Amino acid sequence: MKQLLILTILVLLSLPLVAGEWTQYYFRFELLDKSELQNLTRIVSIDNVKGNWVYAYANDSEWAEFRKLGYNTQILPDPASLYPHKTNGSVNEVKAWDSYPTYDAYVSMMNGFASDYPGLCQIINVGTTANGRAILVAKISDNVATEEKEPEVLLTSTMHGDETTGWMLMLRLIDTLLSQYGTDPRLTNIVNSMELYIGPNTNPDGTYYGGNNTVSNARRYNANGVDLNRNYPNYDGSLNQGAIQPETQAMMDFANAHSFVFGANYHGGAEVVNYPWDYTYTRHPDDAWFLSSSLVYASNAQANGPSGYFTGISSNGVTNGADWYSIAGGRQDWMNYTRNGREVTIECSNTKMPAASTMPNYWNYNYEAMLSYLELALDGVHGTVVDAWGNPLAATISISGHDNTYSMVETDATHGDFYRYLQPGTYTLTVTTPGYDPQNVQVTVTAGQMTPITVVFGEIDQPQEISLNAGWNLISLNVVPASYATEDIFQGISGLIQIKNAAYSHMPSMAAHFNTLGNLAVNEGYWVNMSAPATLSVDGNPVDASATPISLKAGWNLVSYLPATAKATATALASISPYLQQVDYLGSSPATMEPGKGYWVKVSQACTLTYPE
Repeated sequence: MKQLLILTILVLLSLPLVAGEWTQYYFRFELLDKSELQNLTRIVSIDNVKGNWVYAYANDSEWAEFRKLGYNTQILPDPASLYPHKTNGSVNEVKAWDSYPTYDAYVSMMNGFASDYPGLCQIINVGTTANGRAILVAKISDNVATEEKEPEVLLTSTMHGDETTGWMLMLRLIDTLLSQYGTDPRLTNIVNSMELYIGPNTNPDGTYYGGNNTVSNARRYNANGVDLNRNYPNYDGSLNQGAIQPETQAMMDFANAHSFVFGANYHGGAEVVNYPWDYTYTRHPDDAWFLSSSLVYASNAQANGPSGYFTGISSNGVTNGADWYSIAGGRQDWMNYTRNGREVTIECSNTKMPAASTMPNYWNYNYEAMLSYLELALDGVHGTVVDAWGNPLAATISISGHDNTYSMVETDATHGDFYRYLQPGTYTLTVTTPGYDPQNVQVTVTAGQMTPITVVFGEIDQPQEISLNAGWNLISLNVVPASYATEDIFQGISGLIQIKNAAYSHMPSMAAHFNTLGNLAVNEGYWVNMSAPATLSVDGNPVDASATPISLKAGWNLVSYLPATAKATATALASISPYLQQVDYLGSSPATMEPGKGYWVKVSQACTLTYPE
């Protein structure tokens, strides 16, 4: 009888959990050829691979399709059924961190963070689930109501509703950052130096599948029976399965409205940091950085966890996603190839839903790892791209010979800031923005340090100031004014008697039809007669002297001086030295030519004057 009872219990545990309109199947099957996972991941939800055994989930239609393939399959107990799960409706009691909150307590706790710390925390409802529950994200920053020029960092968890360790870690992390702000220097620096967004549970329908007051019947999929971590568009825009789910769309919209440059997505069922890519064996251009930064988390988790913690998948606690097992439609890959961020997946407990009483242990294992990983967002290149007036520019930043479409980064629209995380070394960044020629900027990245740079495009118009003496003056322009009209350039100048060149004249006292010098030019010099001293100020972009040749005829020419600085006459006129006969400025032969002055130049034959840069 005892053996029959045990057998009956095992059979009941092996049956799929039925709730609502679909059945969840958790099973394993034997696979000798790992390459088959590329196709299988589009049929069922692969959860883990251990040797030749593949662990997976399926809903009714997925299970029916999979069964046709004939694999040696074993139904397994549902992960949510393995341990008792204490659920608590009291926020204060949940903050002992040894029980799971009811849904109402979870929402109340999140909203309480904002009401208790209004200057540091905002709660954002990024959307609703298929069953109408809220997807909540806490924004934490020292000036939480303002978008600052700081890296935007995103931590999320529990998009698989039955993977609850990360959920509790995120809730406690929010509480710790807020409650110890201003007293713990390390936590204070994190809050002061970034805009941190934390979404503890992004699939509450899955977690509370059995109702708002229990997590005992938690499921991996959402209420519609869809694995949200297989529901994101692929790199080519195709879909891995069915329609985009409300939870997926909400998180995509949220990410598209921000510039998340760094982050992690917490899961359970293994202990490893999984970095891109998941969908292809081709390495990300920043593979070395992903590996080293992932090791920061894993090594700290190993150092603070029990023997064997974070060693089940690899001895160093880190794996490339596809090397472990390949999936399509994953959130991590979408964040990296669509949003060009730097996100990894952190599997933080072999048990998907540990007993709530063990949550303080997992906090101790992961606390240093979480902080050390967050602090990596403060390293690397922190840049700003602006125009000459300091206005932010939309720009793309790439590294020639290193990047591809999915690794280059872009500036944030509000401040023009960008963040590029790289291995230590020297790099040449190419910064491209519409309307300007690209700029190449060399940077040196040092481990554990921020490398700040500012890239400025364009120049501020500097007015050319020309001193005018009483009597005759020889002048010229070396800026391009908004208007070349003589009256516009000399507008507001009192004491002006006459302006003329070798052929035309303008006198303010004469009727307009007698004034033949209607416009000035940057390649000519001009006589200006004044009744009193004055200063002529001309706004405009500087002339590119070396790119503005001046044609000269044989004999005397009244020419402008285009360089921005004074030069020796022989240097300035080197391009016409074989033909140069004489230079005159107000009756003298100048040794130096200066901006703002005009010069008579005599040459032996027609030639072209090109000033040096």
